[in-house]
Parts: sequence; C-alpha cells; structure tokens
Amino acid sequence: MKILYIDPIFGISGDMMVSAFIDAGLPFGELEDTLRKFPFVLPSMAPVQKAQGIIKGIHLEIGESDRHLTVREMEDAIDGLDAEDAVKRDARGMLDIILNGEAKVHGTTKDDVHLHELSHIDTLIDLVSVAKGMRYFGIDRVFCGPVPLGRGTIRTSHGIIPNPPPVTLEILGGRSVFFVDEPLELTTPTGASIVRHYAKGRGAAPPFTIERIGHGIGSYATDKPDALRIFIGDSDEPESDEEVWLIEADLDDMEMEYSGAVAERIRKEGALDALYFPVYMKKGRLGVRLSVTAAADNVQRLVEKIFQETTTFGMRMIRQHRRVLKREERSIETSFGPVRIKRGYDARGMLIKTHIEFDDVKRISDEHKIPYRTVLDAIRSEIARIRHIE
Repeated sequence: MKILYIDPIFGISGDMMVSAFIDAGLPFGELEDTLRKFPFVLPSMAPVQKAQGIIKGIHLEIGESDRHLTVREMEDAIDGLDAEDAVKRDARGMLDIILNGEAKVHGTTKDDVHLHELSHIDTLIDLVSVAKGMRYFGIDRVFCGPVPLGRGTIRTSHGIIPNPPPVTLEILGGRSVFFVDEPLELTTPTGASIVRHYAKGRGAAPPFTIERIGHGIGSYATDKPDALRIFIGDSDEPESDEEVWLIEADLDDMEMEYSGAVAERIRKEGALDALYFPVYMKKGRLGVRLSVTAAADNVQRLVEKIFQETTTFGMRMIRQHRRVLKREERSIETSFGPVRIKRGYDARGMLIKTHIEFDDVKRISDEHKIPYRTVLDAIRSEIARIRHIE
C-alpha cells in the first residue's frame, strides 16, 4: 500500500503541495504537459530551488495573470481535460469541497457561489496539479498531521476578514488543528480542500518505509520555516480507508417495537450505520443488541443519543478500521425522468460498481403504480445503453 503523509510544518496551500510533489520527484515537464491541455493561455510556471534555514525544497513560481474563471468554466475545464479519469475526478472533488464550503458560509447554493480570489486561474492549476501528483505516485492512502492556523485578520476582496477565513474553517470541520501566533494565512481554502478530500483516515499513519521526501517552500519570511513536508512510502499493513468506532449496547428491558425507530433516529444523528438483532442474555432472556458504527469525530454525540433514546446504563466502544470504495453520485436522465446513481471506484480509480438510488425507484414506482422490480429492471437497461454509447 502506497502511503502519503502530509506534514504541514507551517501550513498548507495548493502551490506548496504541488511544489512538494515536484521536490519528491514529480517531473515538472509531465505536469506542464497536462496543464497545457487547458483551452486557454496559462501563466508562466517554473520550479525554483529555495531554502528556508536548513530546509531546502521547491517553490513553484507562477507568473502574473489577471485571468479569473467562473464556477462553470472551472468545472468544464476540468471535465474536458485530456487526463486520466482519476485526475479529473479528484480535481472536481476538491473544487466541490471549496464550492460547498463557500455556499455554506455565504448562505447560498453551490451554483450561485462567487469565488473571488479562488476564481483565479492559479486555483485550477493547483487542483489539477495535486490530483496529477497523487496519480503519478500511485498513492493509496493519505494521512495528515495537525493543521496549523494563523490569527488576527487578513485582507481579501471581501475586505478585512478574520484569520483563518470562514471557508477554511468550514472545510476543516472535524479535523485536528492548532493555532499559531502568526498574523498570516497559514492554511488556505485550497490547502484545506486537499486535506479534506484525500486525508480521510483520522488515526495515525501505519508503519511505512519512507521512499521519497518532498519540501514545498512558501513565500512567507518569518523565523519559522514556511514549508510543507511530505513523505511517500510503502506499508505492509492491511489497507483500510478510515478509523471508525463500533458502539454496542444490549437491551432486554426496552419495548421491542421501538428498536427500529431508535435505530433510524441514530442514523439521522450521523451514524454510518445502526443495526439491531436478537441476542440471548442472562437467564435465557431474549434481548436486542444495538450496534452502531460511527466516525471518530461523532462518537460522543452518538453515545449521548443512545443514552437518551434507550434504556441502557452502559455500552461498549471498540476502535475499528473499514475499507470503502470511492463514491460518486450523479443524476442521469431516463424515460422516467432523472434518477440518481452511485458509482464505486477502487483505489486505482476503476469503476467496479453502480447502484441505483432506491428512493428514486420507489418514487417512480409509486407515481406510475408499477412494481419496483419493473422500474429497476427498466432503469438498469437504460443505464447499460448509456454506458454503451459512452
């Protein structure tokens, strides 16, 4: 399993991540070949050796440009790029994280977001370059150390705003961060989106053999090294995607008809899954075991919910790891109207599974008063024809 460990010594930004990849061995010519396939003129780019104290690395110098892109232009540029599907999918994934964060902060929709500074062409260059670097090194798992954040205020096109910017905090929600007494934007929204998109595991990185080290050098001049450090290597540990917790409670004094309703409430509270099944308890009494799978950052809230909703006086909590496919949801047009489908991709970016959203099948079946199976088979046939055309 190929591991990437991100060590944000003094923060993380898109250009610093790209610079670290180049320093670790990503050929700049190969990266440039991909970027030059965009249908518009790009600013000049050149990797330059720089040093901050004893740390030497790469600083990717990008020339001046007044080119700004709309959200639609950025999406179309990524989707139409002549590059591997995994590169385009990851670049869109990071862009969507930024857009959703901006929409949440400004109380609008993703389609109505105006990116201001993030609309600059540099953002597009960073997103595609990072995705290309991940693909070039064949990274399977990404881990990241605690992310540093500055203090004070910064000046933007919105005016003077708190540091770190609200969108950065929105993107990093649930991540491990710490504050540094520096009035600098140490972690940018693009840097935060890299962490959010790739570093899905919340636990420590497994033991791995270091093969490459890269340093991306920033432009701040302080008494601390403005550098991002990355480690790339191999691990023999079994592959898993994230750390989760299994929370279990055995119940023999609760009205059994409420079990399903309680499990549903726990799912709505953010549980990854909530199951219940019969167990034999003391003195042969029949009871129910409630089994809840939770993300690490949601355990406390779910424990409190279980205490509130059930009769239990205690529960077991076990740390586990789980492996999941990378998922993509899209809507397709069918003869019944739009239908959502989920696509599952393996670590190499290969499509291996497609799932039709049950709620859409149920809605169509109820509206047309035809059996679920009839609707499901018809939609499957239409998806097969669409794949053949694609």
